[in-house]
Amino acid sequence: MPKPMIEVTQLHKSFGSLEILKGIDLDVHQGEIVVIIGPSGSGKSTLLRCLNCLELPTSGTVKVEGENFADSSGRYNEKRVAKLRTEIGMVFQSFNLFPMMTAVENVMAAQVKIRKKSKEEARKTAEKYLKKVGLAERMDHYPDQLSGGQKQRVAIARALAMEPHIMLFDEATSALDPELVGEVLKVIRELADEGMTMVLVTHEMRFAEEIGDRIIFMDKGMIVEEGKPDELFNAPKHQRTKLFINQVLHPEAEKV
Repeated sequence: MPKPMIEVTQLHKSFGSLEILKGIDLDVHQGEIVVIIGPSGSGKSTLLRCLNCLELPTSGTVKVEGENFADSSGRYNEKRVAKLRTEIGMVFQSFNLFPMMTAVENVMAAQVKIRKKSKEEARKTAEKYLKKVGLAERMDHYPDQLSGGQKQRVAIARALAMEPHIMLFDEATSALDPELVGEVLKVIRELADEGMTMVLVTHEMRFAEEIGDRIIFMDKGMIVEEGKPDELFNAPKHQRTKLFINQVLHPEAEKV
């Protein structure tokens, strides 16, 4: 079996005396779509942020395509981190767009600054990915002229324009009005169909079941259970998983 694209070994993360991640082991293989679910405060977003070193692990290792973010002595070198991070695109709950830049300028910015592309080349790439996410007609609009779903699609185009090998999505639809969720999920679904390696944190259970190759259920900083969507959603083994899925998928049962 080929080496995983992402290898997480005994990952611990604490903020002061509060331990958020308590020994996570996780492999993600090329082309695999791993969906992380669990209650709020279970460590899902912290784990995702450790995968591209936005948060430094307290202990344990994160390898991307066989390379450790830290050197052999365990130190994190900025250049090393920056290099590995270019292979990983990340889309956040908040869009983080520059308000004084148009959609196309937002997608160009990191290409010019980090990839060192010329403005002409960056614009060509930006236009390509804005068209890909269905925003060909909105390229020259500013963020305040876009809906929430359109802003999130600009954020996805910005990540894709860096041409990463892996995409991370942290609750990419949770800040959107319900009627706008579908347009963002459609873009993620298309990336899945193209074979992009992805790790998603989401509360959209039906979408997780539909798109995921593997579902990870986290609680209290640990992986409680993992499995194929059909197994985990329809026949969870752990009582905590069963309780969570029943609460999320059948909330009306809680009120009876």
